[in-house]
Amino acid sequence: MRVRAGAIVGAALVLVRAATAGAQAVSPECTVTPAVAGSALDICRKAADLFAFVVPQLGVALSGGNPVLGEGGTLGGWGKRSVTLRVTAVDGRLPANDVPLTLRRSGAVRDDFGEARTPVPMASIDAAIGVLTGIPMGVTNIGGVDVLLGATALPSVSKGGLDLKPAGRGIALSYGARLGLLQESSFVPGISVSVLRRRTPSLDANYATANDSVQVRKGALTSDAWRVVASKRFIFVGLAVGAGQDKIAGNAQLSAIVNEPVLGTAQRVAIAFPTLRESVTRTTAFANASLGVSAARLVVEAGRSSAGTIRETLNTFGGRRANEAYTYGSAGVTIRF
Repeated sequence: MRVRAGAIVGAALVLVRAATAGAQAVSPECTVTPAVAGSALDICRKAADLFAFVVPQLGVALSGGNPVLGEGGTLGGWGKRSVTLRVTAVDGRLPANDVPLTLRRSGAVRDDFGEARTPVPMASIDAAIGVLTGIPMGVTNIGGVDVLLGATALPSVSKGGLDLKPAGRGIALSYGARLGLLQESSFVPGISVSVLRRRTPSLDANYATANDSVQVRKGALTSDAWRVVASKRFIFVGLAVGAGQDKIAGNAQLSAIVNEPVLGTAQRVAIAFPTLRESVTRTTAFANASLGVSAARLVVEAGRSSAGTIRETLNTFGGRRANEAYTYGSAGVTIRF
């Protein structure tokens, strides 16, 4: 079976969780039914290496930078609200070469998937709700609290041999909180610390090529992030900078159907992959610029997610390695009311 690597990765982008530093150096053996001459270790290893290379990029797109685009301080207490529509995209690298995926008696072999520069996007709607104003301290307040809520949506997709659909609800909720260290005023910048959990919806996918297919079931991704952000507005222009850490984890169930020639006769072979369970920790830094009045602002963001522990893969991806650093950007509109 020859499978377009980019197509499999396309499925992986919305289905599996971030792979990474803690992954095993040698992938476990797959289960093959019926038993045939040859090992599925090569298919298992290629799938694991593809996930390790691609899904950290999805984790960065899901986490983004500032939890509330353009803002560093809290909203100022009960009755204050903001809603942000945002799109985040990673300056990603996806495999570009065709590679052979087949049962091999010799076990796993090294291949080069190559790499091509490709944006990896994620869209969400985020809301901040003021809860506590905080304690007055001169021209500012300290200890203000906002509740952070949001939703990430992923649509059904059918293109070529790839079919994607949510395994249930098409959206996943995010939630967290923001603590104000300083409330922004005419003379004081806003500074806050926040924690936020984001998730992707659970999805199913099927990629078919010729008489073969690869299926992903109940793939999901979770990001637990903390951020420290400072911001200041100057009439119609606002600036914000921040840094933090992302802990990305998830799981996916993968299987394949291969029509493998056995003694000159095509035989339908089912391959069950071990459930993927991995996690990765990455640090990030970002800057925001906003333009507009206090009620409505257009915000852009640029950020950099540092490399985690590099994942050593058997297969190669041009000049890139799994779990490297990535640059990302966001754009959105924030409305306060």
